Amino acid sequence: MDKKHLIMGTAGHVDHGKTALIKALTGFDCDTHKQEKQRGITMNLGFTHLDLPDGNSVGIIDVPGHADFIKTMVAGACGIDFVLLIIAADEGIMHQTREHLEIMNTLGIKHGIIVLTKVDLVDTELIELAEEELREFVKDSFLENASIVKVSSVSESGMDKLLQAITDLFEKIPQRSSEGAFRLYIDRIFSQEGFGTIANGSVLSGSISKDNEVYLLPGNKELRIRRLEHHGKEVNTISAGDRASFNLVGLKQKDFTRGMVLSDREIKETRLIDAKITIFQPDVSLQLWSQVIFLLGTSRLMARMHLLNKNSISSGETCLVQIYLPKPIIAIFGDKFIIRNSSGDLTLGGGEIVDPYPLHHRRRRKDQIDIVNKLSSGDLKEHVLAEIRKAPLPVLHTNIASKLNIQPDDLIEIIFRQLPGDIVFHQTESSILLMQKKFETTTRNKILTGLQEFHKKNPLKKMGKTFNELMGIFGTEQNEITKMTLKLLLDDMQENGKLKCTNKSWSLTSHDVKLDKNTQNLVDKVESYLQDIGSNSADIAEIQIAIKEDVDEKKLRQVLNYLVDKGKAYFLQKKYFHHDFVEKAKQQLLKFLKQNPDGISVAQFRDIMECNRTNSMIILEYFDSSNITIRRGNYRFLTKKFVESRKK
Repeated sequence: MDKKHLIMGTAGHVDHGKTALIKALTGFDCDTHKQEKQRGITMNLGFTHLDLPDGNSVGIIDVPGHADFIKTMVAGACGIDFVLLIIAADEGIMHQTREHLEIMNTLGIKHGIIVLTKVDLVDTELIELAEEELREFVKDSFLENASIVKVSSVSESGMDKLLQAITDLFEKIPQRSSEGAFRLYIDRIFSQEGFGTIANGSVLSGSISKDNEVYLLPGNKELRIRRLEHHGKEVNTISAGDRASFNLVGLKQKDFTRGMVLSDREIKETRLIDAKITIFQPDVSLQLWSQVIFLLGTSRLMARMHLLNKNSISSGETCLVQIYLPKPIIAIFGDKFIIRNSSGDLTLGGGEIVDPYPLHHRRRRKDQIDIVNKLSSGDLKEHVLAEIRKAPLPVLHTNIASKLNIQPDDLIEIIFRQLPGDIVFHQTESSILLMQKKFETTTRNKILTGLQEFHKKNPLKKMGKTFNELMGIFGTEQNEITKMTLKLLLDDMQENGKLKCTNKSWSLTSHDVKLDKNTQNLVDKVESYLQDIGSNSADIAEIQIAIKEDVDEKKLRQVLNYLVDKGKAYFLQKKYFHHDFVEKAKQQLLKFLKQNPDGISVAQFRDIMECNRTNSMIILEYFDSSNITIRRGNYRFLTKKFVESRKK
């Protein structure tokens, strides 16, 4: 049976014995910094692990309790699976105790144990009163039914009961899923002689192996993993719920800024998020626009917050907001965060990201707010619809899944059975392309209108527009997505009888070239002229003079294009040649090169064809572009590809 990977954290007021408790449990002192030893309080995150009697090992994060270090507490709590809420029996519930409980509630922690420490300092009656106070304190929180364990870190009384309580709770908590994107907020980075840069953190989701690519985000800097460690031992794979240590090649400490993430894939950064927040700080009221400190993972940023569905919000109330960040962060739907006041001395509340890549909502339009409200429900279908509707172009279902950090197959049921009428999809062998119905309709109309105009301008041209020419309907938005969109729509329109494809060009099914008597006479006269000039060529002005017809240039050009389409003429370097001359030139060339393997010069070809040097150059360059000949110095030879094709 695979071992479970979980992380336990501590929480509680400063000097209530969190670090001493961890030392009594594990034998490891999490106060490793000199300044912490001097001050007697934990300022930084401390890390160790506890080996359980059943063979499992739980990672431990000792977070600071002092008010100044809430940002560090949030950084540690983002990866915690369960918590020990620690209250000293001689002091009871304090301000930071309440603040930590609210933060853990907001960050979505679901499991925990209440630990009453320093019981050796008080009598039995005070311990009983403390227990009653605790039960009332945690009512309606995730710790409402949690065990209360009484311990003394000095005498180590109650430690066996606490160890058993941790073991029992560990068995009940489900393992985090290793599906989706691998993400780890770096909460500690340092250099070690002989190894280089080491980055530590708690794995939020996914898994990664030593031979996988890893990216530093934001910035998408690709790194190489030299060594992976879990609880001090080298491993090949790290999964969700692990404390992990990465020895990285390509990362220097100067490249790192607080809030950066390690991931197994490139994730789009964002400076704007939609979220649902709740204010839990008493006697606080926030107006339409607020300046707040935004804490997500290890990020701590001053941000502007805009209320969307209310004009103000007070303690106990929930609201939809849009948060403007001063620099890019990595955020995913469902991530939990904390907000503090702008001076950083008061935790106001927190919330959950409902859209990491939203549209701007400065005007608070009702239809946009309705979408955000639906997203806040957590309904997967609403998230899929929002991603399609806010995108200016079609989107792949795999990209939607990546943004939502789920598997693409999780969207199949929604796509095939639950999409409303304003959304359509087209399936390929490897993916599904989704778009708004109005986008599809507009694109189809652009294709049809463009071909109608083309046929109107070129009534004698059998061919239509090539794929690349049709891509012009997308203007500057010509990319892999629009290429896929055009291909799918062209195939669908051909299957439905709207279009036809001839020689890699698209035309309307209704388009047909028909010549009236006058046009046919003009076609015959132009072709006869080109045939008569033999080895010479003519441009359109020369042809217009030679045929002695009162015909405008536009009509004459249509006739010449018709002859080119029919294969009776060639248009090369703004000159027209009759088909018979070009074909004769090809045969004479082949005959000469068969007898003269040393190649043919321009002068030799000119003499054979009895034409001028300019036309000789034009024809030979045409043969080069057609892969019949290849030029080496002053001579031309048959290409290997052409020779092999003649053998078949």
